[in-house]
Amino acid sequence: MGKSTRHPMDKEMMNNLVKYVMGKPFPRKHTVMDVDDVYGIGVFSPSQILESTKGTNNNIRLLITFQNRENCKVFASKEAPGFWKCTPKRKSIFDANKRHIGNIKISWYYYYNVDDGRDKSSSRLRQSEWQIREYYLTSKYLPQSKVERKNVLLTMMIKTKAVANNDNNNDEKMQRIILDKQEIMQSLQCLKL
Repeated sequence: MGKSTRHPMDKEMMNNLVKYVMGKPFPRKHTVMDVDDVYGIGVFSPSQILESTKGTNNNIRLLITFQNRENCKVFASKEAPGFWKCTPKRKSIFDANKRHIGNIKISWYYYYNVDDGRDKSSSRLRQSEWQIREYYLTSKYLPQSKVERKNVLLTMMIKTKAVANNDNNNDEKMQRIILDKQEIMQSLQCLKL
């Protein structure tokens, strides 16, 4: 599989973000997106992101936004078909010298199943196959004199493999297995560096 279509690994994405913040071009096809300073990308559904961005395939989108991470809040609207829900654990990324580069925040898109004719308040909430991974640098990793672009947030939206079974527990287990396999591949790639 060619480099432009494979799933980028977290360490690779963080290294690309470091270079971009220092003023170098971003090496992958991406979209610089203007977002709300408070809610960020969370105001958009996966279909809205797909329609307004460009990518090498339909399952991955890379977005660069400029926002202050300290001001970000979760967006939930009664009119929206769903919302992004963050997993409670942040993943830390370290360089070869064991210095903390930055963190990754992972969110899943949840939607209301209104196909059965019920209104949203009585509809069952379901987890979609869409995930966003937000990469951001720690303020201590780079000296401020080397930083040309401030408050940069790199977001990768990916579509995980959907499971053909209607049992939600099996869906969640399968998605965890897929993500565990991605983590193993990332670890193996880091060992090669």
